Formats: sequence, C-alpha cells, structure tokens
Amino acid sequence: MFYNRTKELKTLESEYQKKLASFTVIYGRRRVGKTALISEYIQGKKHIYLYATEGNIGQQLRGFTKQIKRFVSAQLAKHLSFDSFADAFEFLAELRLDSKLVLVIDEYQNLCRLQRGFSSELQRVWDLYLSTTNIHLILCGSVLSMMHSEVLAYNAPLYGRRTTNIHLKSLHFQYISSFLPSVTKEEMMRIYASFGTIPKYLNEYDATQSFMDNIQHKILNKNAYLYSEGNFLLKQELSDAGTYFAILESVSKGNTKVGSIASNLSKPSTYLTPYLQKLIELDILQKEVPITETNPLKSKLGRYKIKDKFLNFWFYYVYKNYNYLEVNQIDMVLDELSLNFNDRFVSFAFEDYLLEDMLLNHQKYFSFRPHRIGRWWNNKEEIDIVAFDDDNICFVECKWQNSVNKERVKEHLIAKSALVKGDRERFYLVIGKGDYL
Repeated sequence: MFYNRTKELKTLESEYQKKLASFTVIYGRRRVGKTALISEYIQGKKHIYLYATEGNIGQQLRGFTKQIKRFVSAQLAKHLSFDSFADAFEFLAELRLDSKLVLVIDEYQNLCRLQRGFSSELQRVWDLYLSTTNIHLILCGSVLSMMHSEVLAYNAPLYGRRTTNIHLKSLHFQYISSFLPSVTKEEMMRIYASFGTIPKYLNEYDATQSFMDNIQHKILNKNAYLYSEGNFLLKQELSDAGTYFAILESVSKGNTKVGSIASNLSKPSTYLTPYLQKLIELDILQKEVPITETNPLKSKLGRYKIKDKFLNFWFYYVYKNYNYLEVNQIDMVLDELSLNFNDRFVSFAFEDYLLEDMLLNHQKYFSFRPHRIGRWWNNKEEIDIVAFDDDNICFVECKWQNSVNKERVKEHLIAKSALVKGDRERFYLVIGKGDYL
C-alpha cells in the first residue's frame, strides 16, 4: 500500500527531469515509509537499488556489481568486477545511457559504519565524475545522527552536494482511514493516540480485533514486534541511552517543563540541557512555547513533548512497566490503560488532530486565514488552541467528552482569554467529541 507523499514524489520527479546529474538525500526515522517512497518513484525507470546492510562490504559490492551488469554487454559483464565502490561509481559515470539512471543507496549509514571515509570517497567521485552525468543519486538513511554527520551538517563530507533533501515524517491523521477503512471515527482517534501514524505501525493494526486486543497483542506482548520498537529505535541513535530514556519516560508521565523533568530525575536543569537539545535534533522531542510569544527563543515558558504518539504511548505503558510485562503480567497494564488512557492520551491527541486540521483546512473553523495557530499558556492558565492574524483572534477549547456544556466552557474560555492582551476582534470556539464524530 502506498498513500500520500505526493509532494515528495513531485520533488523526485522534478529531479529526474533535470538534464544533468541530481543528488537527493532522503532521511527520516525507521518505518516512516522511505523505502516505499523510493519504490514508487523508481517504477518504470532505469535504476540500481542497493539496500546497504551491516554485513560484509565486499559481498555488498558484488551485489552492486551484479546490478551494474544489467547495463553493459554480456561479454563485458562476464568479467566485470571492482575493487571498491568508488571504482564502481566511476565506471557508472562512463556509461552511455539513453535515459537518466536512478542510483539508490538505501540505509546509507551502514556503508559509512563499515568503511571509514566512505562519504569522503563518494564526495571525490561525485565532484570529479558523477556530477556531470545523467544520474540521479539518492542516499537514504534512517539513523538521523549519522545522516547529519555524513551528509547534511555543515562539516559533513557531502555537505553542499545535494540538489534536494526530503525529511520524511509521520503521515497526517486523515490517512489512518486509508490503512484502516473499516474502523470507527472514535477508534481512529484511539489508534492515533497509541499507534500513531507511522505506516508500518498502522499496518500492524488488526481491524478485525478490538482496540484493546490490538494493544494487548501488538504492543504489550513481549514477543510482539512493537514491544521492543521504542528500545531499538532509540538505541540506533543514542550511545548513552540511559539518561535519554529517563528523560523521555519523565516527559511521557507529564513532566513537560525542564524544572519538573530535572526534579523527577534528581538532576540539575543545566545537566539536562545537552540531552534535551540532542533529542530535539533527532526529531524525537519538541519544545513548544505559547503561540503569542514574540521572541520564542527567549521564552521562559517552554514545554517539552514527545513528537511521535507511538513513542509517547510506548514510554508510558511499555517502558515504565517492563517489570510487569516481562513476566506476562499484562492485565495490570491493561487496567492502568483503561483507567487513564482517555484522559492522558486521547484527549491530547484530539487537540493535536484539531490543530493539524486547522492548519490544513482553516476555512472549516475560522472566518479568517490565521497567520499563526498553536497553544497558549502562562503560569496559571492555558488555552488549547489560539489562532490569529493581524486583525482577528480565535480562542478554541477542545473537549474529548461524550457530553459537553458548551456555554459553561465558553464562559470560562472568555475569562481566560482576557489574559491574552491585544485589540484584535475576538472569536470563541468550543469543539467537543460529538463535533468530530
């Protein structure tokens, strides 16, 4: 199944149409759909696709050579071999092709691990040979730290060579129904709050079973694929995993301010700063400030949240409860989930869904086109969503409840909105569970 990614495909096709060489970097976390995007793009095109593993580099070079042989005469192919990938790339640069060749190295970081200086050698080959050919080179990787150090960062060997880069992220909420067309809208929100919108995780969900059965068998079962996913995902990126895991577990429990995280871990706030920054760089954590802040970088009201909903769920219900789950005491975790999942996860997922939908479809909610949309809070109060342009501002309260007294909620919202200063025309909106369903 292949859904969405139309912008990314358009970018790749634009690169393909260029008369000279093009160089695309595709990166993003595991299971986000990078390989599926590439597979869709190369259909019907001349291509060489190498999936780099952690195995012997010589064997991988032989596999790469086998693919090159498809583009040469049978007589030449018979004796074709290379001493290095650099030699193979140089040979490709000499080929005369009647159409562009797409050259893909997937999981590129594995070749960099196996051969020190691989990126520097590829830089040399690109500069001297490949950059003047009719080749579209694609480097794809899922370990963000290595993709930055080898390709994307200013001091990376391949910095400045790429003609485009694509950071592939989770799908929008609306695409859950493409994977799971038979689930109810309420169940979709619960899936969003737990499985998230990574394509591979959505494919794990079994729509013939109940939501709780899926949680039990697909995530909480210690033999399930998703049970160890959080552990595997982060240990790929982080060498000193202990402190990072402790921070993420603390954030998943609701400690969103640096002071409360530090207090929870019995560490000084200054000690946590580099760890928090690293998690932000890896696209695991994000720092939010009130949407009305005029100088966000200097705001003292910053809050941290785990960006990926599955990881947030995993840290709270799996990582925190290893002691129970490892000895198959799943019922204790299911009881906890029944008690607090709606309040701790689904209600916030509902807010995130509305925030995303407002950004994509503002006309459904506002009579004006907002310049900015986000959350607002101070030291005492908070408002779920605030949207504004130069002349208008709308305050929004989101309630994932079966019955909502909208008038009472609106009265409280109006009172809180008085804390947001300004002379814009004011609007108020209360959105309940029933409005979504």
